[in-house]
Amino acid sequence: MKQPELGQKILELRKQKGYTQEELVEQCNINVRTIQRIEAGDVSPRSYTIKAILEVLGFDYEEVFQKKYFPGKFDTFLGIDKNKIYKQLNIAMIFGFVYFLSGFFEIGADFLSYEKNSVTFKSIYIVIKVISTVALFLFFRGFVIVGGMYNNYLMQIASFLIIVFTLFFSVLDITSLYVWQDFLNIFGISKLIAFGVLSIIIGMAIRRLTDFGNLANWTGIIEIITGVCLLLIILSPIALVTQFVVEIFEVILLYKIALQLKKRVS
Repeated sequence: MKQPELGQKILELRKQKGYTQEELVEQCNINVRTIQRIEAGDVSPRSYTIKAILEVLGFDYEEVFQKKYFPGKFDTFLGIDKNKIYKQLNIAMIFGFVYFLSGFFEIGADFLSYEKNSVTFKSIYIVIKVISTVALFLFFRGFVIVGGMYNNYLMQIASFLIIVFTLFFSVLDITSLYVWQDFLNIFGISKLIAFGVLSIIIGMAIRRLTDFGNLANWTGIIEIITGVCLLLIILSPIALVTQFVVEIFEVILLYKIALQLKKRVS
């Protein structure tokens, strides 16, 4: 990795661990001016200097700069195979498109909500909801993997929670077709708040993928805007538009990450 990306990465890792520059240099036996110039991208440090900094921060050089997948606590639950990372990223990208398209069908189902007592409507709605939930699971499993590749624990946790909450609310949505219809408004508000918070968190995590520059930065920003709109509730219609935009950006981001991984292993 070359400058200025190298300096940005070290800065990101230092902040992730909560170190000040002064605290870091005390343990690395380098002066503050050196770390300032490294993080600013003014100098290219020797490999042993980088390794010394990473050792203090608790990171392995190979894992950080070669993007070796670091197994996480969610791997078993999500069926992640560390030996098939490239394949699973491609699956995530494909199902990102599926999830994007299923969103239009879900909106269409909402417009036909007056048919909720119809057996046909219920059957179609359940099929759409199941497809959407499975697609989201495989889509965001990809971001759990990305979190493991880039030591981005915030992304791993946020992506896992999005999967869990989506499953939870999907079950409630399907159940509401038969019972609890009087509580639909409460469910709706709870869903907006939950996904508003999670959108902001995942947006912050995506912005940490500094290797992908403006793509990651703008994807994160739009995701954060979506979250804010959901939390404000009254602006949730805007979130509907920004969510579709950010899903496209997230699919492209997964493609870029998978492409980079392919180049590295080929």
